[in-house]
Amino acid sequence: MGPLVSVVVPVFNGMPHLPALAESLLAQDYPDLEIVFSEGGSTDASPEFLASLRDPRVRIVTQPPGTTAGGNWTASCQAASGELIKLACQDDLLKPGAITRQARLLLDHPTATMAVAQRDIVDAHGHVLYRGLGCGGLPSGKVPGSVAIRACYVQGTNVLGEPVAVLFRRDPLLASMPWDDTNPLVLDLTMYERVAALGDVVVDRTSIAAFRVSGSSWSTRLAKVQIEQFRRWQHDYAASLPGGPARWEHARASAGRHWHALRRRSAYRWLALKGSFGSEG
Repeated sequence: MGPLVSVVVPVFNGMPHLPALAESLLAQDYPDLEIVFSEGGSTDASPEFLASLRDPRVRIVTQPPGTTAGGNWTASCQAASGELIKLACQDDLLKPGAITRQARLLLDHPTATMAVAQRDIVDAHGHVLYRGLGCGGLPSGKVPGSVAIRACYVQGTNVLGEPVAVLFRRDPLLASMPWDDTNPLVLDLTMYERVAALGDVVVDRTSIAAFRVSGSSWSTRLAKVQIEQFRRWQHDYAASLPGGPARWEHARASAGRHWHALRRRSAYRWLALKGSFGSEG
């Protein structure tokens, strides 16, 4: 039996997508798994749904009303018991065998602090919009953490993807706490930067999860400010580099930031026209 793996799910008004995530987590074949739902003061039916779960792998913790997103993400990870930890947002999906695959990668690469993989993008109804996104510009296998984060800077986007596509080692993750939502669109990338600095990153160019875009998703609501928030992250990252980035890196980073922001906004407009942002009632 491998090490205990914890999947933590911060919850705040997670309906109607929370049941689909729970189903995908409970279907995982990894033998030593715990699933921690951290309820953050929902006003919808999320608490009732969580209370209905009767699987012994499930634990439910609650946070005080008014807990921020970063506070709930931090508390949920700190509540985990596993040697390996994955954070999944309440409207994500995990593909069959995902935990087994990523746990094996971390066991095979003891210097790695995190394993990252590709993911699909689905709409509010679960229809796949894009397959196998993420890890662009990174080779498969182990890469230094500094290389992985620098690729995010140069390409002007979070090439490591959302947390559902990432599995952390417990000690480096907890040592890097808290999740900081001061700049909310890069809440995940800010944590990746800290954790990756402590070791290597294992890259798996296989899609193991699905990230949902919908009218209720946080990233969609932040679309209008995402370019400025990523610019701020790039500025802070560049300032942390001894000697700063090369001139060509700075130019490519700026161009990449604008390109990816334009691409996301165009995709959101297209989805809105198709009616793909609505929820399943």
